Amino acid sequence: MIGLTKQTAAQTMNWITVAESGFPWERDALEFVRAKFPVHEPYRAWSNFEFIADDGSINEVDLLVFTPEGFFLVEIKSCPGRLFGDAGTWTWETDGKFYTYDNPLIAANTKAKKLRSLLQQQRACKNKGQVPFIEPLVFCSAPELRFELQGTAAHRVCLRDREKSGETPARPGILAAIMRRECVGLEHQPKGTHDRPTAKMVSQAMDQIGIRASQRHRKVSDYELEQIIGDGPGYQDWLATHVRLKDSKRRVRLYHVRTESSAEEREKIERAALREFQILETLQHPAVLRIYGYSEHALGPALIFEHDPLSIRLDHFLAQRRDSLGVDVRLDLLRQIAEVVRFAHDKKVVHRGLCPQSILVSDASSRPRIKLFNWQLGYREASSTSGVSRASAATSHVDRFVDDASTAYMAPEAISEDGGLGEHLDVFSLGAIAYHLFSGVAPAANGLELSNKLRETKGLQISSVLNGAGEALQDLIRFATHPEVTSRIDSVSDFLELLEAVEDELTAPEHDFVTDPTQAQKGDLLPGHFTVIRRLGQGACSVALLVERNGQEFVLKVASDPEQNARIRDEAEVLQKLRHQHIVE
Repeated sequence: MIGLTKQTAAQTMNWITVAESGFPWERDALEFVRAKFPVHEPYRAWSNFEFIADDGSINEVDLLVFTPEGFFLVEIKSCPGRLFGDAGTWTWETDGKFYTYDNPLIAANTKAKKLRSLLQQQRACKNKGQVPFIEPLVFCSAPELRFELQGTAAHRVCLRDREKSGETPARPGILAAIMRRECVGLEHQPKGTHDRPTAKMVSQAMDQIGIRASQRHRKVSDYELEQIIGDGPGYQDWLATHVRLKDSKRRVRLYHVRTESSAEEREKIERAALREFQILETLQHPAVLRIYGYSEHALGPALIFEHDPLSIRLDHFLAQRRDSLGVDVRLDLLRQIAEVVRFAHDKKVVHRGLCPQSILVSDASSRPRIKLFNWQLGYREASSTSGVSRASAATSHVDRFVDDASTAYMAPEAISEDGGLGEHLDVFSLGAIAYHLFSGVAPAANGLELSNKLRETKGLQISSVLNGAGEALQDLIRFATHPEVTSRIDSVSDFLELLEAVEDELTAPEHDFVTDPTQAQKGDLLPGHFTVIRRLGQGACSVALLVERNGQEFVLKVASDPEQNARIRDEAEVLQKLRHQHIVE
């Protein structure tokens, strides 16, 4: 048996490692804190554990510490290189590559609130006072990190503590924050009591909530859940790997069901998951994130989607590219988004929650490609034709499935209790997204701020944030986002027609042949001396273009990718054999 020194034994008692980290950089960060963490009361620490909150969400915690100066939940980020961004979005530049994420303080704050609520319900805390507020911190532990966050973006963010050495000044870091509250964004005085009895109460409550090592082998269908890659109100998205086919990766959405949920509450959540599945089951389009299945899990219903490791959310893409994004790319992204929304409307499907957070962008090629997802607010109208169709009713619980920031892109009537349904909701969102695409900033912080702005302007005014904005662009955005539905652009088809005027205003047509017809725009020349009049839209397997040659107009149908060539060729061969006044030649 190996003996323990007094210090090691004491440290074992007040620092509980629930699980060893599998990442050397995270172990190094934890060891940096642990090496100088006091071993006496009331200091306590727990590292690498997870808990299931009241709402059913799975929450992983890197480090939780209780000290005389506060109760802190510490999120560890160890990426090296250069870090810059704002209060909402951070970007790391490492080895010439860029990685953009939401400010991790946001998620840490949410975890802290959930954990405190859970602790307060335990037997150890009954009639013994309040659990102190748990304050979130972010520890950027890479030793040589070029830290360029400023202002509110740097609040509650800690680096490694550094002692004075020669001309290099001392720098307070994570240890100074948890032991002396020396950190930008932390108030000087802690809230609550942080003495020995409180530390004991918290420790007992931690035992009672059943903290445990991360369950790395949870399964949904034939897929093991590995790590959270996105979340939102009521759900978490996981990267998942097939249990036998290790190269098969999926995005698995796990809807939360509260621990004490009533049968009615569980049914509402199941309906939301089923609604999203049913909408997407028949909405097959290359610009819609493909769904593979619906499954049940002990924690709630789950949806299985395709996964592209190179795709990122549109808001992250715009933050990452910033000023380097050309106007032609911005126009193309807006057109891609509008065309797939029109495709959905043609299928009687309305998204209702369209925003940059519900759009993925893959930058793997010279032309960034988009995919729409997050259809949980959507609905499908019953078809009036004889074709097979199922109506999917829209949820009235909008606030349960959309976060505050996303409401800045939603029409005012979309989030009101008596708000109507219709395509005009998506038209508004397209205008708000266009505002962000061309200005580089969100139209508002949230829906409330947006509503206040629209009362004064009767539509978003991009000229207030973008110098030199052309009239066509101003009109497109203003009339798409008009707060009164009767004054708003009627349909996405009308939106696309107005977008053509913006394209004319911002771009000069090229007169060389376009080698890829799927990317052709108005005025482009195609092989065969066809001139593009306008794009008619993109379907599941082809792009339709209205073209002109020698004064005669044609509709040109082009395979959307090489895999569809055979299908288009077969269709052409069939049509050539048919002659009828009601069949297109």
